[in-house]
Amino acid sequence: MKLFPFRDRPRHGLRAQTPRHPARPPFFLAIPLLLVLLVATASLHAEPRAGGGIGHIHPYGGLADQQYNPQSDYWHEWSSMNSLTDSLLKSIGATNAEAALLLQQVQTNAQFLHAKWTAWFETHARRSSYSPADPYLVSIRADNRQLSSVKKEADAAKTLAVLRDVAFDMQIKGDNCRNSDDGLGKEIRVKIHTKAGGKEVGGYEVFYVSKGMFDVKSAHDRFPRQSSPTDEKILCPGGYKLWARKDKFTSEPVAMGIGGHGETHLEVDLAVPAE
Repeated sequence: MKLFPFRDRPRHGLRAQTPRHPARPPFFLAIPLLLVLLVATASLHAEPRAGGGIGHIHPYGGLADQQYNPQSDYWHEWSSMNSLTDSLLKSIGATNAEAALLLQQVQTNAQFLHAKWTAWFETHARRSSYSPADPYLVSIRADNRQLSSVKKEADAAKTLAVLRDVAFDMQIKGDNCRNSDDGLGKEIRVKIHTKAGGKEVGGYEVFYVSKGMFDVKSAHDRFPRQSSPTDEKILCPGGYKLWARKDKFTSEPVAMGIGGHGETHLEVDLAVPAE
């Protein structure tokens, strides 16, 4: 049935013309279009690579630079830590007394910090006040990564070493919050002095990483400017490994806690060989 039959009728003596259909391109001309569509679709679903582009996946968990809601991200990490410690208490903690104590220590500090961060967000609700690459959030993700790793760890000694690292990190974060003037204590400006026998020795590059992330080379970072001292670097409170490098010499990494007393500025001495 034609919807508009009058269009086929002659008008003013003119014969109705048979409508012409545009020539259809051969099938092979459509192949490039199909390929373009397939490539575009694949790129949308491809897994982002570390180190490239907005929203790339950080090697040790979480998005490295994306627009995000900080409060929900923190809530997710605190909740994950609570769930992980609950699960580990029922498995590892049931047969290992030290592991149980360490997990309870982690959980106590996590619950305390969760409450403090929730209160802080209620009075600091502006998104512009947050950095997309928040070192504190990255550090909590790293702790959760470590807790997840011990689920399949068969070596009891390695399990305890990981739990000690996480408990140490969380205790410093909790203590720094308890002793801070702003009620959170999330940042400390740190400067490193390289010394030999108490004497300042300059010309060293100083590197650092969260203690539990030493095995992830992409997480290693460096203080700005060579020592001594280095320029300040803003770190979150927690457990770290630090080491110095000059020419062909690289010192052994030293484990130390940064923060815990509510300080906002800290100067740290790192031992190096005498010249």
